[in-house]
Amino acid sequence: MDDLWYAGRLEALDIAVSFAVTTQLVNESVLRHNCDPYAAHLLGRALTSGILAAGPLDPGERLNICWKYEGKVRTVLVDVGADGSARGLISPTNLSDHATEKEAIFGDRVQLSVIRSRSGKVLTSSSVESIFQDVVNDLAYFFSVSDQVESGMAVLIGFTQAVDRPVDLCQGILIQAMPGCDLERFDRIRRSIHDPAARTLLSRKNESDSHFENVLNALLGEDRDPSGLHYTARPRPRFHCTCNREKLGAVVRSLPYGDRMDMVKKKEPVTINCQFCNKKYELSIEECIEAWNDHG
Repeated sequence: MDDLWYAGRLEALDIAVSFAVTTQLVNESVLRHNCDPYAAHLLGRALTSGILAAGPLDPGERLNICWKYEGKVRTVLVDVGADGSARGLISPTNLSDHATEKEAIFGDRVQLSVIRSRSGKVLTSSSVESIFQDVVNDLAYFFSVSDQVESGMAVLIGFTQAVDRPVDLCQGILIQAMPGCDLERFDRIRRSIHDPAARTLLSRKNESDSHFENVLNALLGEDRDPSGLHYTARPRPRFHCTCNREKLGAVVRSLPYGDRMDMVKKKEPVTINCQFCNKKYELSIEECIEAWNDHG
């Protein structure tokens, strides 16, 4: 099943909706980082929640979302765009030894920061503290508190034993209350995200063209919108890293003067790893010197 992404609105209920299947995106990401199952679970759900959150973005805009925990997992970072491109990282990538210790994994709280940008220029930036110990619920809480947009989100991920394709399915849904929304009714719908009916559908692969509508109707129950759902297909979620050799100049220019001199004395090529995609770049000492002399 191909990855997909829909975004739309329940007009009569004034509720915005985003739905995504991100299995291929998540598979590529966890394989690039060689994540163990628990780290893959966190990174996959974080990437999917980022895609869902990108639904309201205008063309050319991006979200950079960073979770900073106090436990064994230190950082989860995702970068997603309105064009469906996404990349992410988690540190550390091996957490399964602590999988039964939720407090040890997450600590007491998380600092969650979200930056919205266009062409590298920051449009908005804010952060909140959360205590949910869950990347998806933490992000939904961020939108409810920081953006003052009541939000509910669920992302389910399942695994296989295939080494080259460990993620069997990853998909999720986001609902957000728009101006005019009945917040009491919205909260009732939001709570139903965690009911067995909705979670069962989210744990299944797309069996028909109406899978998205079936998931949504399971959430709505008797609050089903008689005017129907209006949505459009968004660009397919895909892994895409923006690293390239040209950008490495900024990296080597950030090195302290002492480190530069050591590199010149050794006359050895410099290897730089991209943290998002694990691609390795090798720069000769001549290329490094050229970058240091480039003040543009």
